[in-house]
Amino acid sequence: MADPIDVTARSVYPSITALRMLEAVARLGTLQRAAEWICVTPSAVSHQLRKLEDSLGVKLINRIGRKVELTSAGNRYVKEIRKALKIVELASLPLGGSEPFGRLRIRSASGLGSFWLAHHIGEFLELYPNIDLELSSQNDYSDLSSDNVDFSIVYGDGAWPGMYVKHLFTPHAFPVCSPSFLDRVGRIPKPEALANFPLLHHCNQGDWVKWLSAATTKSIQLNKGIIFSDITHCLNAAVAGTGIAMGDDVLARDALIEGKLIRLFETQIEGPSAYFIVGPKERVDRRASRLAIDWMSQWFAEFSLGQHIRAE
Repeated sequence: MADPIDVTARSVYPSITALRMLEAVARLGTLQRAAEWICVTPSAVSHQLRKLEDSLGVKLINRIGRKVELTSAGNRYVKEIRKALKIVELASLPLGGSEPFGRLRIRSASGLGSFWLAHHIGEFLELYPNIDLELSSQNDYSDLSSDNVDFSIVYGDGAWPGMYVKHLFTPHAFPVCSPSFLDRVGRIPKPEALANFPLLHHCNQGDWVKWLSAATTKSIQLNKGIIFSDITHCLNAAVAGTGIAMGDDVLARDALIEGKLIRLFETQIEGPSAYFIVGPKERVDRRASRLAIDWMSQWFAEFSLGQHIRAE
């Protein structure tokens, strides 16, 4: 027989504010960044986390300098509270007035549009089904204040004066090829051997030069290979077995998971630029825009904590 439930025992209902702060710290890695995300001070975040640990009777975080790491108990707890916070968010939508609706126009760099946005935008629509989306791709960033879009996802240096600018993520690049290509040429044991194979380049050989400098001390003559003006064509050529491309942890992610591409070496480089959300401030302040930007920011914050795809 099961033990009787003590109805007089005090139930523990942690503060929603404290749970949001813990989730933000887990996602962003520091008290400072979590505080900026929630618009409070770092000391307020620290105070709430101490109260949460006291109420639960378990240590959730370890402070290492300015960084914060979750304990094993903290990791398990955050995984569950994320589900709970999402339930609260969805349940609260009808109570705040009408659900978000209207047209939202997003323009994306073509590679990100093809390999990430098109694959994952359905997750956003599950949350906000009454928002009508228009998605377009463009690599010309000369007119980011166009009336045709609410905001753009741009690959660049973040310098767009007078515009709303928010860093989304910085890619990390490494060589990739298809399983069929590797079956054809055999194992590639070290970076120096890449000189013997066709390399695929996006716009120029810059990424390959930077990666080879990080991967080996030897001077390597780059195989000219094929230069593509669009990263979509470059990665699709790699999937087709044409050669070895410089992929990255976001654009090549689904192809790596699905086994269409293989990562060749553990060495990776940080991209020379990053992806930013950019748009006119008055259009970014629309409710639909803010919801989309928050969703994207959270997706990439969680992605940065995700699993690493190891080299063959």
